[in-house]
Amino acid sequence: MATEQPTLATIERAHRAEPDQHTEFLAHEETIARILELRDRKNALILGHNYMAPQVFQLSGVKERGDSLALARRAAEADNPIILFDGVRFMAETAKILNPEKKVLIADLDAGCSLADAYGAEDVIDYKRRFPGLPVVTYINSYAEVKAESDFCCTSGNAVDVVRHAAAAWGTDGVIFLPDTLMGRNIDHELAANGEGISLVYPGKHDENYGRCYVHEKITGDFIRQMRQQFGLSKDDPTTAVLVHLESQPDAVAEADFCGSTSQMSKYLRDNPQLERVYLGTECEMTANLAAEFPHIDFARTCQIFCEHMARITLEKIRHSLEHEVYEVTVEEETRKRALGAIERMLAI
Repeated sequence: MATEQPTLATIERAHRAEPDQHTEFLAHEETIARILELRDRKNALILGHNYMAPQVFQLSGVKERGDSLALARRAAEADNPIILFDGVRFMAETAKILNPEKKVLIADLDAGCSLADAYGAEDVIDYKRRFPGLPVVTYINSYAEVKAESDFCCTSGNAVDVVRHAAAAWGTDGVIFLPDTLMGRNIDHELAANGEGISLVYPGKHDENYGRCYVHEKITGDFIRQMRQQFGLSKDDPTTAVLVHLESQPDAVAEADFCGSTSQMSKYLRDNPQLERVYLGTECEMTANLAAEFPHIDFARTCQIFCEHMARITLEKIRHSLEHEVYEVTVEEETRKRALGAIERMLAI
Protein backbone atom coordinates (compact mmCIF):
# COMPACT_ATOMS: atom_id res chain seq x y z
CA MET A 1 0.00 0.00 0.00
CA ALA A 2 2.16 2.81 -1.31
CA THR A 3 1.66 6.39 -0.15
CA GLU A 4 3.42 9.60 -1.09
CA GLN A 5 6.55 9.91 1.01
CA PRO A 6 8.19 13.15 2.19
CA THR A 7 11.02 14.62 0.14
CA LEU A 8 13.75 16.98 1.28
CA ALA A 9 11.78 19.87 -0.24
CA THR A 10 8.48 19.00 1.45
CA ILE A 11 10.22 18.56 4.81
CA GLU A 12 11.85 21.96 4.50
CA ARG A 13 8.49 23.56 3.63
CA ALA A 14 6.94 22.00 6.74
CA HIS A 15 9.54 23.77 8.90
CA ARG A 16 9.49 27.20 7.28
CA ALA A 17 6.59 28.53 9.35
CA GLU A 18 8.63 28.13 12.55
CA PRO A 19 12.01 29.97 12.42
CA ASP A 20 13.58 27.77 15.08
CA GLN A 21 12.47 24.61 13.31
CA HIS A 22 13.77 25.86 9.96
CA THR A 23 17.14 26.63 11.52
CA GLU A 24 17.15 23.12 12.95
CA PHE A 25 16.33 21.68 9.54
CA LEU A 26 19.19 23.57 7.86
CA ALA A 27 21.61 22.33 10.53
CA HIS A 28 20.63 18.70 9.83
CA GLU A 29 19.85 18.88 6.12
CA GLU A 30 22.63 16.50 5.12
CA THR A 31 21.55 13.89 7.68
CA ILE A 32 17.91 14.16 6.61
CA ALA A 33 18.89 13.74 2.95
CA ARG A 34 20.90 10.62 3.83
CA ILE A 35 17.96 9.13 5.75
CA LEU A 36 15.62 9.68 2.81
CA GLU A 37 18.15 8.11 0.43
CA LEU A 38 18.44 5.04 2.67
CA ARG A 39 14.65 4.86 3.00
CA ASP A 40 14.19 4.75 -0.76
CA ARG A 41 17.08 2.41 -1.51
CA LYS A 42 16.07 -0.11 1.15
CA ASN A 43 12.31 0.33 0.67
CA ALA A 44 11.89 1.07 4.38
CA LEU A 45 8.70 2.34 5.99
CA ILE A 46 9.35 5.07 8.57
CA LEU A 47 6.61 5.37 11.20
CA GLY A 48 6.52 8.52 13.34
CA HIS A 49 4.75 8.76 16.67
CA ASN A 50 2.99 12.01 17.58
CA TYR A 51 5.56 12.68 20.32
CA MET A 52 8.59 12.74 18.04
CA ALA A 53 10.51 15.99 17.60
CA PRO A 54 9.38 17.83 14.44
CA GLN A 55 12.56 17.03 12.50
CA VAL A 56 11.95 13.32 13.13
CA PHE A 57 8.17 13.48 12.77
CA GLN A 58 8.40 15.03 9.30
CA LEU A 59 10.40 12.04 8.02
CA SER A 60 7.12 10.10 7.94
CA GLY A 61 4.30 10.53 5.45
CA VAL A 62 0.91 11.78 6.63
CA LYS A 63 -0.47 8.22 6.80
CA GLU A 64 2.60 7.05 8.68
CA ARG A 65 2.12 9.44 11.62
CA GLY A 66 -0.10 8.87 14.64
CA ASP A 67 -0.47 7.00 17.92
CA SER A 68 1.12 3.63 18.66
CA LEU A 69 -1.75 1.37 17.60
CA ALA A 70 -2.57 3.34 14.45
CA LEU A 71 1.07 3.05 13.40
CA ALA A 72 1.22 -0.67 14.12
CA ARG A 73 -1.88 -1.19 12.01
CA ARG A 74 -0.39 0.94 9.24
CA ALA A 75 2.67 -1.30 9.32
CA ALA A 76 0.43 -4.35 8.85
CA GLU A 77 -1.00 -2.82 5.66
CA ALA A 78 2.38 -2.11 4.09
CA ASP A 79 4.54 -4.41 2.00
CA ASN A 80 7.88 -2.80 2.92
CA PRO A 81 10.42 -5.40 4.13
CA ILE A 82 11.88 -2.98 6.72
CA ILE A 83 9.91 -0.93 9.24
CA LEU A 84 11.66 1.76 11.26
CA PHE A 85 9.51 2.76 14.23
CA ASP A 86 10.27 6.25 15.49
CA GLY A 87 8.81 5.88 18.95
CA VAL A 88 9.57 3.84 22.05
CA ARG A 89 10.30 0.13 22.36
CA PHE A 90 6.85 -1.20 23.30
CA MET A 91 5.47 0.47 20.15
CA ALA A 92 8.02 -1.26 17.95
CA GLU A 93 7.16 -4.53 19.69
CA THR A 94 3.48 -4.07 18.87
CA ALA A 95 4.40 -3.52 15.23
CA LYS A 96 6.45 -6.74 15.31
CA ILE A 97 3.57 -8.67 16.91
CA LEU A 98 1.36 -7.65 13.99
CA ASN A 99 4.12 -8.06 11.38
CA PRO A 100 6.23 -11.12 12.28
CA GLU A 101 7.66 -11.52 8.78
CA LYS A 102 9.05 -7.99 8.57
CA LYS A 103 12.26 -6.55 9.99
CA VAL A 104 11.24 -3.99 12.63
CA LEU A 105 13.90 -1.53 13.73
CA ILE A 106 14.14 1.10 16.46
CA ALA A 107 16.93 3.65 16.58
CA ASP A 108 17.58 3.26 20.33
CA LEU A 109 16.71 0.14 22.34
CA ASP A 110 16.88 2.19 25.54
CA ALA A 111 13.86 4.24 24.46
CA GLY A 112 11.62 2.78 27.13
CA CYS A 113 8.54 3.97 29.02
CA SER A 114 8.06 4.77 32.71
CA LEU A 115 4.69 3.03 32.55
CA ALA A 116 5.64 -0.08 30.58
CA ASP A 117 9.03 -0.55 32.28
CA ALA A 118 7.47 -0.95 35.72
CA TYR A 119 5.28 -3.99 34.92
CA GLY A 120 6.21 -7.48 33.77
CA ALA A 121 4.41 -10.74 33.10
CA GLU A 122 4.79 -11.78 36.74
CA ASP A 123 2.77 -8.74 37.82
CA VAL A 124 -0.15 -9.74 35.59
CA ILE A 125 0.01 -13.29 36.89
CA ASP A 126 -0.06 -11.97 40.46
CA TYR A 127 -3.20 -9.90 39.81
CA LYS A 128 -4.92 -12.89 38.21
CA ARG A 129 -4.05 -14.98 41.26
CA ARG A 130 -5.36 -12.34 43.68
CA PHE A 131 -8.53 -11.62 41.70
CA PRO A 132 -9.48 -14.95 40.09
CA GLY A 133 -12.17 -15.06 37.45
CA LEU A 134 -11.78 -11.45 36.32
CA PRO A 135 -10.75 -10.59 32.76
CA VAL A 136 -7.50 -8.68 32.31
CA VAL A 137 -7.48 -5.56 30.13
CA THR A 138 -3.98 -4.23 29.51
CA TYR A 139 -3.16 -0.82 28.10
CA ILE A 140 -1.27 -0.97 24.81
CA ASN A 141 1.61 0.85 26.60
CA SER A 142 3.07 -2.45 27.79
CA TYR A 143 5.58 -5.02 26.59
CA ALA A 144 4.79 -8.21 24.69
CA GLU A 145 5.19 -10.47 27.74
CA VAL A 146 2.51 -8.45 29.55
CA LYS A 147 0.14 -8.50 26.59
CA ALA A 148 0.66 -12.28 26.37
CA GLU A 149 -0.72 -12.74 29.90
CA SER A 150 -3.75 -10.51 29.18
CA ASP A 151 -7.20 -11.19 27.79
CA PHE A 152 -7.59 -7.86 25.98
CA CYS A 153 -5.44 -4.92 25.04
CA CYS A 154 -6.85 -1.40 24.86
CA THR A 155 -5.80 2.08 23.82
CA SER A 156 -6.53 5.41 25.48
CA GLY A 157 -9.17 5.91 22.81
CA ASN A 158 -11.13 2.69 23.35
CA ALA A 159 -10.32 1.73 26.96
CA VAL A 160 -13.82 2.28 28.37
CA ASP A 161 -15.47 0.29 25.57
CA VAL A 162 -13.01 -2.59 25.96
CA VAL A 163 -13.58 -2.70 29.73
CA ARG A 164 -17.35 -2.81 29.18
CA HIS A 165 -17.00 -5.58 26.62
CA ALA A 166 -14.65 -7.62 28.84
CA ALA A 167 -17.08 -7.47 31.78
CA ALA A 168 -20.00 -8.53 29.58
CA ALA A 169 -18.04 -11.30 27.83
CA TRP A 170 -16.86 -12.78 31.16
CA GLY A 171 -20.19 -12.17 32.88
CA THR A 172 -18.53 -10.33 35.78
CA ASP A 173 -18.92 -6.99 37.48
CA GLY A 174 -15.16 -6.62 37.89
CA VAL A 175 -12.26 -6.11 35.46
CA ILE A 176 -8.50 -6.04 36.10
CA PHE A 177 -6.96 -3.01 34.37
CA LEU A 178 -3.18 -2.72 34.01
CA PRO A 179 -0.80 -0.99 34.37
CA ASP A 180 -1.87 2.70 34.45
CA THR A 181 -3.19 3.89 37.82
CA LEU A 182 -4.33 7.30 36.57
CA MET A 183 -6.11 5.90 33.53
CA GLY A 184 -7.68 3.27 35.78
CA ARG A 185 -9.02 6.00 38.07
CA ASN A 186 -10.41 7.95 35.13
CA ILE A 187 -12.17 4.90 33.70
CA ASP A 188 -13.45 3.90 37.15
CA HIS A 189 -14.89 7.40 37.65
CA GLU A 190 -16.63 7.35 34.28
CA LEU A 191 -18.16 3.92 34.87
CA ALA A 192 -19.35 4.96 38.34
CA ALA A 193 -20.78 8.25 37.05
CA ASN A 194 -22.79 6.30 34.48
CA GLY A 195 -23.99 3.82 37.12
CA GLU A 196 -22.74 0.87 35.07
CA GLY A 197 -21.97 -1.40 38.02
CA ILE A 198 -18.49 -2.35 36.82
CA SER A 199 -15.71 -2.14 39.38
CA LEU A 200 -12.16 -1.77 38.15
CA VAL A 201 -9.17 -3.42 39.83
CA TYR A 202 -6.03 -1.44 39.05
CA PRO A 203 -2.61 -0.69 40.57
CA GLY A 204 -2.87 1.59 43.57
CA LYS A 205 -6.53 0.89 44.31
CA HIS A 206 -6.10 -2.38 46.20
CA ASP A 207 -2.35 -2.33 46.83
CA GLU A 208 0.72 -0.13 47.04
CA ASN A 209 1.59 -0.45 43.36
CA TYR A 210 1.37 2.65 41.23
CA GLY A 211 1.67 2.74 37.46
CA ARG A 212 1.98 6.07 35.72
CA CYS A 213 3.40 7.98 32.81
CA TYR A 214 5.74 10.45 34.49
CA VAL A 215 4.93 13.02 31.79
CA HIS A 216 1.14 12.97 32.11
CA GLU A 217 1.34 12.67 35.89
CA LYS A 218 2.43 16.33 35.91
CA ILE A 219 -0.87 17.46 34.37
CA THR A 220 -3.17 18.21 37.31
CA GLY A 221 -6.38 20.16 37.79
CA ASP A 222 -4.47 23.07 39.33
CA PHE A 223 -2.09 23.10 36.38
CA ILE A 224 -5.01 23.24 33.90
CA ARG A 225 -6.65 26.07 35.86
CA GLN A 226 -3.35 28.00 35.75
CA MET A 227 -3.13 27.45 32.00
CA ARG A 228 -6.69 28.71 31.51
CA GLN A 229 -5.95 31.87 33.48
CA GLN A 230 -2.54 32.51 31.89
CA PHE A 231 -3.65 32.02 28.27
CA GLY A 232 -7.31 33.10 28.44
CA LEU A 233 -8.73 29.63 27.79
CA SER A 234 -12.24 30.11 29.16
CA LYS A 235 -14.62 27.17 29.31
CA ASP A 236 -17.33 29.52 28.03
CA ASP A 237 -15.40 30.52 24.91
CA PRO A 238 -16.09 28.22 21.92
CA THR A 239 -12.94 29.47 20.17
CA THR A 240 -10.65 28.08 22.87
CA ALA A 241 -10.12 24.57 24.24
CA VAL A 242 -8.04 22.54 26.67
CA LEU A 243 -7.39 18.95 25.62
CA VAL A 244 -5.80 16.36 27.91
CA HIS A 245 -4.75 12.74 27.67
CA LEU A 246 -6.56 9.93 29.51
CA GLU A 247 -3.28 9.19 31.34
CA SER A 248 -3.55 12.53 33.17
CA GLN A 249 -4.69 13.13 36.75
CA PRO A 250 -8.50 12.72 37.20
CA ASP A 251 -8.94 16.34 38.34
CA ALA A 252 -7.22 17.47 35.12
CA VAL A 253 -9.66 15.41 33.07
CA ALA A 254 -12.55 17.04 34.93
CA GLU A 255 -11.15 20.51 34.17
CA ALA A 256 -10.55 19.87 30.46
CA ASP A 257 -12.87 20.45 27.52
CA PHE A 258 -11.89 17.12 25.96
CA CYS A 259 -10.02 14.01 27.04
CA GLY A 260 -8.72 11.32 24.71
CA SER A 261 -5.83 9.74 22.86
CA THR A 262 -3.34 11.70 20.78
CA SER A 263 -5.17 10.72 17.59
CA GLN A 264 -8.48 11.79 19.11
CA MET A 265 -6.95 15.15 20.05
CA SER A 266 -5.93 15.69 16.42
CA LYS A 267 -9.42 14.72 15.26
CA TYR A 268 -10.97 17.12 17.78
CA LEU A 269 -9.02 19.99 16.21
CA ARG A 270 -10.12 18.98 12.72
CA ASP A 271 -13.75 18.66 13.83
CA ASN A 272 -13.79 22.11 15.47
CA PRO A 273 -12.55 24.60 12.86
CA GLN A 274 -13.73 27.54 14.99
CA LEU A 275 -10.88 26.99 17.45
CA GLU A 276 -8.36 29.83 17.64
CA ARG A 277 -6.42 29.07 20.84
CA VAL A 278 -5.71 25.63 22.31
CA TYR A 279 -3.68 23.98 25.06
CA LEU A 280 -2.71 20.31 24.68
CA GLY A 281 -2.17 18.56 28.00
CA THR A 282 0.31 16.00 26.72
CA GLU A 283 3.95 15.66 25.59
CA CYS A 284 5.22 19.00 24.26
CA GLU A 285 6.45 17.80 20.87
CA MET A 286 2.89 17.00 19.83
CA THR A 287 2.06 20.69 20.13
CA ALA A 288 5.01 21.54 17.88
CA ASN A 289 3.86 18.98 15.30
CA LEU A 290 0.21 20.06 15.30
CA ALA A 291 1.19 23.72 15.00
CA ALA A 292 2.42 22.93 11.50
CA GLU A 293 -0.84 21.17 10.62
CA PHE A 294 -3.09 23.84 12.13
CA PRO A 295 -1.35 27.19 11.47
CA HIS A 296 -4.55 29.14 12.25
CA ILE A 297 -4.52 27.92 15.88
CA ASP A 298 -2.50 29.73 18.54
CA PHE A 299 -1.19 26.88 20.71
CA ALA A 300 -0.39 27.68 24.33
CA ARG A 301 3.12 26.31 24.88
CA THR A 302 4.74 25.50 28.19
CA CYS A 303 7.55 23.32 26.81
CA GLN A 304 8.14 21.72 30.21
CA ILE A 305 6.44 18.36 29.70
CA PHE A 306 8.87 16.24 27.71
CA CYS A 307 9.39 12.48 27.53
CA GLU A 308 13.08 11.66 27.89
CA HIS A 309 12.50 8.28 26.24
CA MET A 310 10.92 9.74 23.09
CA ALA A 311 13.76 12.27 22.93
CA ARG A 312 16.26 9.40 22.55
CA ILE A 313 15.14 8.99 18.93
CA THR A 314 17.32 11.46 17.03
CA LEU A 315 18.15 12.03 13.37
CA GLU A 316 21.69 10.75 13.84
CA LYS A 317 20.47 7.53 15.46
CA ILE A 318 17.87 7.04 12.72
CA ARG A 319 20.56 7.37 10.05
CA HIS A 320 22.73 4.83 11.89
CA SER A 321 19.78 2.46 12.26
CA LEU A 322 18.99 2.50 8.54
CA GLU A 323 22.63 2.29 7.47
CA HIS A 324 23.33 -0.82 9.56
CA GLU A 325 19.74 -2.14 9.93
CA VAL A 326 19.91 -1.98 13.72
CA TYR A 327 18.44 -2.32 16.27
CA GLU A 328 16.07 -5.11 15.36
CA VAL A 329 13.08 -5.70 17.64
CA THR A 330 12.19 -9.36 18.12
CA VAL A 331 9.46 -11.17 20.05
CA GLU A 332 9.61 -14.89 20.93
CA GLU A 333 7.02 -16.65 18.75
CA GLU A 334 4.88 -18.19 21.51
CA THR A 335 4.79 -14.85 23.34
CA ARG A 336 3.96 -13.09 20.08
CA LYS A 337 1.02 -15.38 19.32
CA ARG A 338 -0.47 -14.97 22.80
CA ALA A 339 0.02 -11.19 22.72
CA LEU A 340 -1.55 -11.09 19.26
CA GLY A 341 -4.63 -12.79 20.70
CA ALA A 342 -5.14 -9.95 23.20
CA ILE A 343 -4.73 -7.35 20.45
CA GLU A 344 -7.07 -9.17 18.06
CA ARG A 345 -9.76 -9.46 20.74
CA MET A 346 -9.56 -5.70 21.13
CA LEU A 347 -9.74 -5.09 17.37
CA ALA A 348 -12.77 -7.37 17.11
CA ILE A 349 -14.84 -5.20 19.47
